[in-house]
Amino acid sequence: MPRAHPLAPRIAAAMREATLALGRHPTLGEVAEVAGFTCIDAGLGVSSANVALPTAVAGLAMPALREVAAWFAARGINFRVDLPADAPSDLMAAAMTLGLRFRERQPVMLLERVWPAPLPGELDVRPVADDRDVQDFCAIDTLEFEDDPLLASIIAAARDAPAVRLLTGFLEGRPVARIAAMLHGDLATLHSLYVHPAFRRRGLGTEMTLRALALVRSEGAAAAALASTLAAVPLYERLGFQTIGATIVMGCDSPLP
Repeated sequence: MPRAHPLAPRIAAAMREATLALGRHPTLGEVAEVAGFTCIDAGLGVSSANVALPTAVAGLAMPALREVAAWFAARGINFRVDLPADAPSDLMAAAMTLGLRFRERQPVMLLERVWPAPLPGELDVRPVADDRDVQDFCAIDTLEFEDDPLLASIIAAARDAPAVRLLTGFLEGRPVARIAAMLHGDLATLHSLYVHPAFRRRGLGTEMTLRALALVRSEGAAAAALASTLAAVPLYERLGFQTIGATIVMGCDSPLP
């Protein structure tokens, strides 16, 4: 088995911290430590944002996951489990036996040493500073996803978190792209890169990533990590990111019995 990257534990902890900051309603959401998992009810009802993150699973995997499933079921919601690709095989098997289905494999990517320089681009990139900025940040994906006012509350809370940075890219005054970043000491994590469908294949995702990297580097980041989709891996590789691991996402669409 390949040896894990030395930064892998820090990156996992940083991703957990970012999920807590960026993926939970400030008043409706709930967090609990259950059987070695951090369970997050995002406060959105049935949602892909409800997640269980393994932290210190000890003992048999099936009883632990049954406790996790019961915690979410008691709240009437579904959930997903984000498992490192090198997680014990019995944990993967228990998740499948319990009724969780494979969703996707997310490469975990890291940028160190050589950072790409920002390039001239099309976008007017602005930080999210007030409520109107929050609306612009959230409006970009309404063509593909339902406009949920609870999401704006999550983003507004994240905006006020000291370590979170939110950026919106405008084209001719219209918000068309967004990205989030979070600082964890000298490590930064990037999240929620999204480009409006009508403006894709123009390099705007690259432009937003470069701007976010420049921002976190100016604030002391010496390395940056992210969880990518398989389709976006070539984009990040061109910027100097390397794959150091992967996350296996498994989930259900409704509460498990």
